[in-house]
This record gives sequence, structure tokens and C-alpha cells, in this order.
Amino acid sequence: MRAYRSFFAGVVVATLLACGSSSSRTGFNSDPKESADPTEGTDAGAGTTPPGSFGEADPAPVAVTLRGTVYTPNGELPLSNALVYVTRDQPAEIPKGAYCDACVALPKGSFTSSEADGTFELKAELSPGKVFLVTQKGQLRRVREIEISKAGVIAIDEELTTLPGKSNPSAGDTSPRMLVVKDSTDFDKIDKSIDKLGLEDVTVRTNRSVLENADELLKYHIVFIPCGSSSDSRVTSSTVQENLRNFVRAGGKLYVTDWSYEFVRQPFPGFLSWVGETSTIGSATGSEWDAPATAVDEGLAAWLAASGDDQFTVEGNWTKINGIYTSPGVGPKGEPADITPKIWVTGDYQGTTYPTTVSFAEQCGQVLFSTYHTEDKFSQGELHAQEKALLYVLLDVGVCAGEGGTVH
Repeated sequence: MRAYRSFFAGVVVATLLACGSSSSRTGFNSDPKESADPTEGTDAGAGTTPPGSFGEADPAPVAVTLRGTVYTPNGELPLSNALVYVTRDQPAEIPKGAYCDACVALPKGSFTSSEADGTFELKAELSPGKVFLVTQKGQLRRVREIEISKAGVIAIDEELTTLPGKSNPSAGDTSPRMLVVKDSTDFDKIDKSIDKLGLEDVTVRTNRSVLENADELLKYHIVFIPCGSSSDSRVTSSTVQENLRNFVRAGGKLYVTDWSYEFVRQPFPGFLSWVGETSTIGSATGSEWDAPATAVDEGLAAWLAASGDDQFTVEGNWTKINGIYTSPGVGPKGEPADITPKIWVTGDYQGTTYPTTVSFAEQCGQVLFSTYHTEDKFSQGELHAQEKALLYVLLDVGVCAGEGGTVH
């Protein structure tokens, strides 16, 4: 029996095991700048080699303080809640497609996270010599060598901690592989938002037949199905539904917007309900609405405020979510689990508060849904709040699933 959770009752907190949430990070104490138990995990990424201990075998370690700022790939926007750590070992490559991320142990005193304004301060005891400085948010990772020569403050150049827009593993840069699956309507030009964020590893398909190819989907970390025809017959295809479920369970992130909501409702039934929905495909599509917005997630709210968007409007909504449900799902190890979607952003429309951006876990991956166009009215100019929220949610959800994770 499903447990119903109305969003009117307050914030719904996702019940999944994960590192890297905006509210808590495994491996960090209540203050993320405090040292952690080295047996706990953080979101350094799957396959990352745990750093070696500092100062145990090397003579005369020195006290250093690394200070800098993490930036988004476009080099213009400071980024919060990014992991910054130092290690003697070159981190292993991040897999090139959907994968089940796993927490790794980071030694006490070797890591920190960026603040709402993107700044960080990492205090560590390090032996003189070269170390790798790793900056990471989701599958965005930059690895650079720095030299430790003496005690004191080391100012880190912003190039070293500006996350890459394109993968170049030999240079220490990794970016998520993304697939945008459009139809002929091209209502939500989400690829324009991705471009403005400085992300380049993007493939755009204008034919949704790719959803019938399971192997092709698994080549990507993130698949977008932006707003399109509300009566797309592929949503009823058992092959497409199973392919999307398998992609997410393998660790992929599926991001869907407004009129394409059936690509969430059909393969992942029971987690969300929409105003007007019936058994008819596309029955919940409505007319456009804009609304004053609230970033419910504290980390997202702090970051938006730091970048000048403490008050904003979600524009171009074409559906309304009217129910959030705790429903049976699949846990990180494939076990049955009760999953509750998390609300990231809400909109206040005509006296009613509606969730506008939500997410939920399914085994190793995540399903994300927004009722609004990410990029439609904003084809030119600076990044808008709902475009920033896209980047934050994509890279902050389910970064690390498995044992050692934190319930958030």
C-alpha cells in the first residue's frame, strides 16, 4: 500500500542513501569543514582511488591552507557544495556511461566543500612535494597537480578549480556525457541552457527512436527528454519503459520537463501525480503559467541567493504536480525500498503551492522532473535562476549511492 505525502504538509525529504546532498555529505561532520572519520565515504566518484595518508611516511609535514573558488564550466558562476580534496594518487577515470557510483573513504583532513559563494578553505598537513588537487561535482571533475613547498596559505588559481565543460582525461578533466532527446516540436530548448552553462559533451537527437535502443542510452550519464508532444506513442512502449528503467537503475539520471511527463508517469508509476491526469496519455497537459518561486532545498536556496537570485519566478510551466507519494522502488543494491521524491523548487500560483522541480532515486540513478521549460524565453543573455537550478539539481542528486551514504 502506498503512503501518500501531500506537498502542502511541508518539505518532502528524499529517503535514499547518498553522498553529496546539499543538506548533508557523508564523510563530513555537522560542519563540512571539520575532519571526518576516514572510514566514512564522500562523493569523490566511482572508481576513485582513496588518497594515501599524509605525513605517515614522509618527513616533516607542513601546515598549509588552500584557498580558492570553484566555478561552473562557463567560468562565470561560482559553484557551491563542490568537493575539493588533495591526494598523492591520481584518481581513476570516471566511467564513460551510466554507472553505479560508490562512496570512497577520504582521509581525515584531506577534503572540504565549497561555500554558497563558491569559496573554499582546506587546511591540511602535507609533506613537501607534488599532490593532486581534485575539484568535483557529480561527474564534473578537474584534477591538477600543485606543489607543496612550505607552510602557509596557498592561493589556488581559479583555472585549477573551474570545472571542465568537456572531457579530456589525459589532462585531468571529466564532464558528464549528456543526451538530449527531442521531437519535432522542440518546445523546451534545454540544450541552449546546457550550452550557456559551458557544458559541451552533449548529443542532441531530434528523433526519439533512440529511446528504443538500450545500449545507446547506457553510453550516457544524463538523458534529457524535454517538453514535446503530449501524445507521443513511445511512452506506452514496454521496450522504451524498460530501457528508461534500466538506464536509471544502472546509475543514469533521467531529466524530463512538463508535457513530456508521461516519460516519468509510465515507466515510474506511483511517485507523482499531476492535475488533470486520467488513464488517457497526455491528459495532464495544461496552459502556461508563471509563479513566484521558492527554492525548498537549503543548499540550492543559499547558492541562488549568493548569485543574486534570492527572489525569482519559475516561467513556462505547462503542467502541475498535485501529489508526492512514498512508493515501492529499488534500493542501491537492487533491494526493495520505499522511496519518497524530494522537492527542490515550488511555485505559488493563484494561492496554491505546487512543486515545480522534484527528484527520486531508483537503484543507482535518479529521475528528475520539472513542470517548467528550462530554456524557452531565455534563449539569449545571462543564466536565469531556473537554468542555474538545472545544473545544481543534476549534479547534486545521488552523486554517491551505497553503503556509507547519508539519508537525506
